Amino acid sequence: MVPDSMTAKTSFAKRKSKAANRKPSKPRKDFPLYAHSSGQWAKKVRGRLHYFGTWDDPIAAEKEWDRQKFALLEGRDPEEPIVGETLGWLCNAFVESKALQKERGELSERAFKDYRRVCKEVAAHFGKGRRLDSLRPASFERYRNTFPKTWGPTSINNHLRLVRVLFKYANDIEATQREIRYQIGLKSVPKSVQRKHQAKQPAKEFTAAEVWSLYQAAPQPMRAFVLLGLNAGYGTMDIAQLRIDDIDFESQWLGVLRGKTGLARGCWLWPETVKELRTAIEKKPHTTQPSLEPLAFITRNRRPWGVDGESNNPLAQAFFSLKEAAGIVKPGVGHYALRHTFATIASGAMDQQVVDYIMGHKDNSISGGYREGIDPKRVKAVCQHVRKWWLAGKPKAAKR
Repeated sequence: MVPDSMTAKTSFAKRKSKAANRKPSKPRKDFPLYAHSSGQWAKKVRGRLHYFGTWDDPIAAEKEWDRQKFALLEGRDPEEPIVGETLGWLCNAFVESKALQKERGELSERAFKDYRRVCKEVAAHFGKGRRLDSLRPASFERYRNTFPKTWGPTSINNHLRLVRVLFKYANDIEATQREIRYQIGLKSVPKSVQRKHQAKQPAKEFTAAEVWSLYQAAPQPMRAFVLLGLNAGYGTMDIAQLRIDDIDFESQWLGVLRGKTGLARGCWLWPETVKELRTAIEKKPHTTQPSLEPLAFITRNRRPWGVDGESNNPLAQAFFSLKEAAGIVKPGVGHYALRHTFATIASGAMDQQVVDYIMGHKDNSISGGYREGIDPKRVKAVCQHVRKWWLAGKPKAAKR
């Protein structure tokens, strides 16, 4: 005789088998739900099963899924009312705050434009009408997964830093009833990953022979630009903003506040650099514009070689043309690599304090806070060390 429990199990298995046979197919391949044996369309989210409507109305079930999906994916109750300010409101308030900082001289034009760009990108992803209270850690993790595959660790970290500033501002002004927890989803790329990525990239520096090739192939004022990069560690914006009265030709000294950091920096100029600077300034196109007259260099079109906040940099473009003319094939390595080269070679002079001073880097040590200046003799010694390296790489004249 068959036990009652066995009969019950067999009966349940038959009913389940019949229900499975009656299950409808998905209306289309990308339909987000599946037919559950209970007679409803369902989906498992974050380890829990959720139901969205009966088999006979898949359209209504999908609409219900669309209504609830963001809340479920973020681990919150879909019926929880979301109130408060929107992301669009936050972006407007944030940009206005940064604009005031810029007016006070506390923020550069470039930094302001970067913040404004990031606000547009964040609003485009989440939607301007998205309520700030609805943002959860998972929201930011999904946002980070949308970054282009072409971005390297540096680009990702720079972008994440700006986005974190935006949402920290939201927390600082108490824009929401509870703090926005963005930190987990917007973590920086680990340093170990950065190092591995960097190891695969071409070295951002030039050999002495390559610098000579650039120097000899360059017209003016590009000749001066090449030497300023190697002699003084100047980047493109440093050169574009250089004023004539920042140069002391008699003392062979270049002393300015570096635009990016506002730190004092100075440099002893090589005789070759002094010569090329004199020639370039003499050949500078005539202009009566008050903003251009003090500059050491302007383009043939009587414009600056670079403008803070603008991505179009004439100096960088001209340098790539020069690199091509010199026969140097190094993709992605531009004028800024001369600054890298200076830092690398100058470190061999064994005076890092002076190297940082020449490059305009901040000394965050305790002693750096007390130091009021650097002995010019030490600066000259470092610059001479780099010049010696450069002169040693000069190509020998071909024998006749």
